[in-house]
Amino acid sequence: MARGNRICALNLTQTASAAVQREECARAAIKKRLAEAVEYLEKLEQQRTALQNPGFGRAVEQRIVWRELLELELQEVDEQINRMTDAGGEGVSRVQK
Repeated sequence: MARGNRICALNLTQTASAAVQREECARAAIKKRLAEAVEYLEKLEQQRTALQNPGFGRAVEQRIVWRELLELELQEVDEQINRMTDAGGEGVSRVQK
């Protein structure tokens, strides 16, 4: 195996490792945000019960839920783009060899 190929393989390994770290960091941030949202929604439900007002905070609740749903959709699109980019990058590296 030529030296250039080993360097290339090392670079790919480092790049993959960095990508995994970024992904784990992003997931941790998402989990934190979701936990905070759930906590807020639980407090909102307690306030509804205490006030005996079932409509209290419904608009805020709907915004939270819709924001999270949209975020999930965006994450799915990002993952699809990353998979296509990775697949395209593999094709380019094969052509360059």
